[in-house]
Amino acid sequence: MLHCFSGLLRWLLKRCRRRTVKAAMASVNGKQYRVVRNFNGKITLRTGLDYDLANDDDDDQPTRLSCWGFAGKDYARMSETTEETASPDLSEDGMMSEDLSKAEGPPQPRTIFHALHQTFDDLRRILPELSWKGFDAIQIPPAHVSRQGDLRRDWYLRYQPLSYEHVDLALGGAESLQRLCEEAHGYGIMVIADCVFNHMAVVASYQEWQEAQHDGHKMEELKQRLDHSFGPHFDRHDFQFPWIPLEGEKWDDPNYTFEGWGCGEWSELRWSDKVVSRHLQHLRMLLDCGVTGFRIDAAKHMRPQHVAKYVDFVQGEGAFIYTEVLSMDRNVHSQYERLGFGLPSTDFLLAASLAKTWRESDAGHLSAELQAAEHLGSHSVQFVRNHDTMLNDGPAICGIDWSSAEEAFLAWAYLIAKNEGSVLLHQDDIHTPVVQAALAFRSALSSVLASAVPYSIKAELVAWPPPNYKTIAMMLTLAECPVGLAVFNITSQKQNMEIPWQLENYSLQEVKANSRDEHLQAGCSPKHLDKHLQPRMARFFLLECFTGPLIQPNPQLRYMTLFYYCGWECPHIHFCVEHVWTNVPGWVLRKCDKPAVQGFKLPKSSHHGRWWRVDIPLRKRCSVEFVLNDGGHSWDNHPSALGNYIAEMPGLHILVNKKLASLCL
Repeated sequence: MLHCFSGLLRWLLKRCRRRTVKAAMASVNGKQYRVVRNFNGKITLRTGLDYDLANDDDDDQPTRLSCWGFAGKDYARMSETTEETASPDLSEDGMMSEDLSKAEGPPQPRTIFHALHQTFDDLRRILPELSWKGFDAIQIPPAHVSRQGDLRRDWYLRYQPLSYEHVDLALGGAESLQRLCEEAHGYGIMVIADCVFNHMAVVASYQEWQEAQHDGHKMEELKQRLDHSFGPHFDRHDFQFPWIPLEGEKWDDPNYTFEGWGCGEWSELRWSDKVVSRHLQHLRMLLDCGVTGFRIDAAKHMRPQHVAKYVDFVQGEGAFIYTEVLSMDRNVHSQYERLGFGLPSTDFLLAASLAKTWRESDAGHLSAELQAAEHLGSHSVQFVRNHDTMLNDGPAICGIDWSSAEEAFLAWAYLIAKNEGSVLLHQDDIHTPVVQAALAFRSALSSVLASAVPYSIKAELVAWPPPNYKTIAMMLTLAECPVGLAVFNITSQKQNMEIPWQLENYSLQEVKANSRDEHLQAGCSPKHLDKHLQPRMARFFLLECFTGPLIQPNPQLRYMTLFYYCGWECPHIHFCVEHVWTNVPGWVLRKCDKPAVQGFKLPKSSHHGRWWRVDIPLRKRCSVEFVLNDGGHSWDNHPSALGNYIAEMPGLHILVNKKLASLCL
C-alpha cells in the first residue's frame, strides 16, 4: 500500500502545478478578480480558499516561507506565513538562501521519545517497541556525572552536573551508552544527548549566597564548596561573580539573564577557554559513544555567540543539535535559530497556545484559535507539555498547566498528526490509545514522505459541519494531493463524522492504535465508512486515490474569508450562519500581512492598527451576518440601523473603517 502511495506522489510532484484563475478588474498577488461592490451594504462574494494575500505590494518584498531540512537536506516546507511567523528567506526554487545553505545540514528527527527517567539498558529493551511506534529519535537523560538520586523522584539532579569527564555509571556508563547507540542505529533511531553547559550543581541555597554578600567568611566558605565539589577540573575562578540572583523580572532581562545564577542557586559557569574545552571534550566523548544528536539545556542563559561554539562543533561532526530556549519572545529564539546551518529551538509559544486552545469545547472557536496560534515555524521542536512544565514545582511555566496525560491527549494527537517539525514526546504521555493511533498515523505518513522528497506537506484545518461546527477535520496534502485525514470530536457527546472534502475517488484506510502489524485497517470509500465519532476522540486515515490523481473541488465546501484592519490586540468575529449565531465573543482572527490588492488603497500595519484574517467554512451559497469585537466589550457594528455586516455569498471581503469591499470571480 505504501509503495503505491510513493509512486503516486512522485508522479504528482512532477505533474501537478498550481492552477491560475483569470478574471477582470482587480489584481490580487498576481491573480485577477472582479470587484462586485465597494460600499457599506450587502455584498456578493466569490467562493474558495485559494487566497495567498500575504505580500505587501508596496514593499516589493518576496513572500517569506517557513523552511527546514529533513533527512539531511534543505527541502522546503511551505506554509502560510506572516511578519510574525516568517523564517529565513528562500530562493525562487524553494531552497534556503545562500547564506543559510552553504553546507548540507544535519538530519532533523521527526518524532523524539524523551526518556528522562530511564537508564541506557532500560532503553535498549524497548527499542523494538519505539521503532514500530514510529519514533526515530530518543532523548536520553543528561549523561554527565551528577549527584545520585532516583531518576524519577530526583529528576532535577540530572540537570546539576558535577563532572563532564565521564558518562555517569548511574545511567549505565560509556559502554552501556555505546551499546544503546549501536542497537538504536540498527532501528534507524537517533540518540540525542541532553547537555547542561550553562551551570553546574547547587552548592548553597539562595539564602546562603545572599548572606555571603555581607559576610566575607561566609563567602569564602561557599567558594571552598565550589573548589571541593568541582575540583580538580574546575574551581571558584570558573564561576560567575559577582553573584546575581536570576529570578522575577531579571529572568528575561538581557542585562542579567546571561550572567545571573538561576533561582540564586545554580552554580553559573563563567565563559572561558578552559570551560569550553571541557565541554567540547564531553561532546567528543558522547560522539565517540555513537550519539548523533544533542540538546543544549538553558541556552537562553548563554550568549548566542557562546552557544555558536558548540553548534559549530556538533554540526561540523554531521550531528543534529537543538536548543532549549525557555521564552515566549520570538526575538529571543531568533538569536539562536540563525546559528550554524540553522538551529531548531523548543517551541514554548506553540505549547502555550495548545494549552489554552485545547480546553475549548467549541470546535469552531478551537479551529480559529489553532490557526491563530503563535509558533516558531515548521522547523521547531514542538511539544504539548515537557518535563519542565510537568515536573517543576511552583507556578505554571508559560501558562502550560496540563494536569495529566489524559487531559492533554487530544492536543498531543493534533500535534503529532499535523506532521510538522520535530515532536518531543515525554515518556509518560505515549500510553493513551488516541496518542498511539496518532503516532501510527505519523509513522505511516513518514514512510510515504521519505520516498517523495522534496516535498511540501500542507495541513488544512476546518471546523465542520455548519452551522453548529461540532467537529474539526484536518486534511494533509502533498503537491495538492490528499494523503491523510484526521477528525477530532472535542465534545462530550457522540458526533456523526462528516468530511468536508470531496473524497469519493479515494479509499480511506483507518489507522488505529493496535499491535505493530494491525494498526492499518482495510480501506473503504467514504460512503461505506463507519461515521460514528465517540466523545473526546480522534480518528486517522491514509488516503489513496483509485480513479486518478486529479482533485475534484467539493461543491459543498466554501469559505467566507475576511481581511480586517483594526487596532485591537485580539479581534473576534461573532457571526450567524443558517440562523445560528456563534457563542460570544465568536471566533478569533489571526494575524496576517496587508492584502496586496491593486486598485485599492489599504492602510499598512502600524501603531494605529494591523491586519487580521479569518476563514469561515460554509457548505452552501449562504449569507453570513457578522459583527466584530475585541474579545471583550468593544464592538465594531455596521453604521446602518441593522447594526450587522452582511455578506450574501461566500468569498473574499475586506473590512476597513466600517467599509466592506468584496472581490468576486
